[in-house]
Amino acid sequence: MERKQIARVWVDDHAVHAETTDGLRASYEFAQWPRLRNATDDQRRDFHLTYGGIHWPAIDEDLSFEGLFHDAGLCDITPTEDSVYYLTPYDIDDDSPLPTAAETTE
Repeated sequence: MERKQIARVWVDDHAVHAETTDGLRASYEFAQWPRLRNATDDQRRDFHLTYGGIHWPAIDEDLSFEGLFHDAGLCDITPTEDSVYYLTPYDIDDDSPLPTAAETTE
């Protein structure tokens, strides 16, 4: 299976969205997750990207990129959950282009 690299992640009033470097997009409605549904806008916008997913520290919620893209029908579940991943600048040890920084949109 071809691996997909996350280019950006953003939230709006209703969902969290992620896009890969080759343009695939997936979203989760906040209504699907009790902690995200009940979170404030500031809590939803306060997220961190990890290699495998998105973490919201204020509400202690995590979503995996692979799960997000699998639920959208864009990838299979793998034993290591790294078919869709994000590299921080600290993860890159060659001349590969850096992914676009995660952005939050209003």
